[in-house]
Amino acid sequence: MSIEFFRKRAARLGLLCIGCFSAFAGQASQASQPSQPLSLVEALQKTLTFHPTLAQYPFAIRETEARRLQAGLRPNPNLNLELENVLGTGESQGLDSAEVTLSFSQLIELGDKRQMRLALQDQMLQQQAVRYEWDRLQVLAETTARFYQVLNWQQLREWNRQRISQIEASLVIIRTRAAAGAVSDADVSRMAYRLAEVQLEQQRIESEFQRARYQLSQQWLQPPQFDRLKGDIRQLPSEVSSLAVEQAVNTAPELMLLQQQYALEQANLRLAQANGKADITLDAGLRYSRAGSDGALVFGLSMPLNLTNPNQGNIDAARAKLDGVSHAQAQLRQGLRNQVAALVYQEQRSRARIRQLDQQLLPEARKLLVSTRAGYQHGQISVLQLLDAQEVLFNAERQLLEAHIAVFDTLLNMQRLTGQPLIDA
Repeated sequence: MSIEFFRKRAARLGLLCIGCFSAFAGQASQASQPSQPLSLVEALQKTLTFHPTLAQYPFAIRETEARRLQAGLRPNPNLNLELENVLGTGESQGLDSAEVTLSFSQLIELGDKRQMRLALQDQMLQQQAVRYEWDRLQVLAETTARFYQVLNWQQLREWNRQRISQIEASLVIIRTRAAAGAVSDADVSRMAYRLAEVQLEQQRIESEFQRARYQLSQQWLQPPQFDRLKGDIRQLPSEVSSLAVEQAVNTAPELMLLQQQYALEQANLRLAQANGKADITLDAGLRYSRAGSDGALVFGLSMPLNLTNPNQGNIDAARAKLDGVSHAQAQLRQGLRNQVAALVYQEQRSRARIRQLDQQLLPEARKLLVSTRAGYQHGQISVLQLLDAQEVLFNAERQLLEAHIAVFDTLLNMQRLTGQPLIDA
């Protein structure tokens, strides 16, 4: 990843910040318009524009660019003025024998210190590029997770409404039979009580749906301006290849971030080694003697005697930190492989559960409810058995929804770890 790439990224971030103003300006006109269903693409676009973590990167880039400018500055020359043989005794009384030396001195850095400082700042710029990609992935993955949580509660709300409709239809049948004297009023009360329970559950689901809406819109720091989401959690993405996902671990964002940290520590070690080398100071100037009215050029050179490396401790510390990052890389790579393998297995199990529910449990639950209703109308089945048959179907339908959202959760976790787009926006 080059510095030019990062600067292009910085330009993009700047354009995003400019886009914030136009987006805010358009909110007033949108407020009077009816709410439109929100898609995942729109949610991600809003997040990229307004999320506070990503909005800080243009300022961080400016700071790092300024530090790079500082690292490239060369030492300024010094102006030295010396006055000798004054205010003494004998011939040196007063200013009669004064000698004045005016000279300039310049520190010459050896060991490529300036280049090493610039290289360290360049690595910091590249680390910011990788850090931005890491944060961007995490932020977008969190937005996607919250989006599907809202979608989950939205579909649970629809499912529970259908559940209420079915219980209301059963209650009509029971009341009709009770009016004809075929069943007791207790059957009516049991079904009416069950209807009240499900209606109460609808209120809880509605509350969770509203809470999830606000959590989603918090990703772009605005109140929710949508009542529904576009999408269906029952439409699953393609099944992932376990081999492809495991190979993607080698380019996982977290691992790339640690590899960039290793490169940064290498640059820091080289700078510490360069700082251990002595610099020289060159002097050049003019000396004037009042006693003889003579003038002469003077030259000088000074250099510290580094009998031992004055930066040895910092060099050893930089080496130790470099070794620590290398060790962390190996551990992280193995840990990611284990996590991804577990998630692949979990995703496969969730899909198998969906197939079993869809192909076996749900058809049987529907048959059970149909036959139970028929038996109840003929007086062969009690209202408790009818309630139980309804709950069997309801539970199977809810398990199917939960299995679908479990697949999305697993894919999102794999996407966070590997950086691979496993869910289409």
